[in-house]
Amino acid sequence: MITNINYNHLYYFWQVAKHGSIAAASKVLFLTPQTVSAQITALEERLNKPLFVREGRGLRLTEFGKITQQYADDMFAIAEEWLETTQGETLGGVRSLKVGISDAIPKSLVSKWLAPLIDNDRITNLHCIDGQQAELLAQMATHKLDLVLADKPLDSTTPFKVFSHDLGKSQLGFFATPATYEQARGNYPHALCDWPVILPAKNSPMTNAIYFWLNELGLEINVAGHVDDSALMHALGQQGFGIFPAPIAVKAEIEQRYGVHFIGPIDNVYQYYYAFTPDRLIKDAIYAEFVRYAQSAATQA
Repeated sequence: MITNINYNHLYYFWQVAKHGSIAAASKVLFLTPQTVSAQITALEERLNKPLFVREGRGLRLTEFGKITQQYADDMFAIAEEWLETTQGETLGGVRSLKVGISDAIPKSLVSKWLAPLIDNDRITNLHCIDGQQAELLAQMATHKLDLVLADKPLDSTTPFKVFSHDLGKSQLGFFATPATYEQARGNYPHALCDWPVILPAKNSPMTNAIYFWLNELGLEINVAGHVDDSALMHALGQQGFGIFPAPIAVKAEIEQRYGVHFIGPIDNVYQYYYAFTPDRLIKDAIYAEFVRYAQSAATQA
């Protein structure tokens, strides 16, 4: 049985594994490369197994090194969580909250969900980061994000524990510039064949559902492009690049902000909304409060 592990050595190993080289980790640790190298050698001797192998000028993790890195990720994530409590950033204390937001979700809808967090006395700062769902979840795994809002369910291959909360859904509809609207509204949905259409990302759940709906109606459209960022899609539609889909739940906001008009609904096609929270040892009531409010807001929309 291995006992008396020097956890400083484990931390140095973790930094080297994260940054890819002893030189890069040395800068983060404010130590010389020789010191870091010696500490990792001491750890390997204590474990009686190699953690790295030389590959050119760099290092590559051994299979045991990969396993060790996974355990180190969990250990130091829990340590960081514990340190947050000593600084009053969880439980009943005041804290900042870092939220990741999928590009596909309309920001007007997100703003409604986040409004109570802005007014919450326990939150000093609300940091919001846009991005792709996979990237945001990866940041949450390393404690860089506290909450992720997305339009796709969790992938079963997600390599860490996450709680998924259903926030609701909104039926989709098509929107167009005033000029296109005047010509298309009397012949919807067949009028979709007469103008370019902007769709969400290829093979996304929404795009696949829209194609299924079109195929059932026997309609073939001219796709102007696939855009995963909802704000960019709306802006392109405003400029007349094509008719575009958006959630009917935010119909009024889209029409007012982008100067477009709602043409008609897309039958049985919805955008779903999810909130992902980390599985932490120390639970935070703010997450539960947010989920309850967002679910209520989605129901009322």
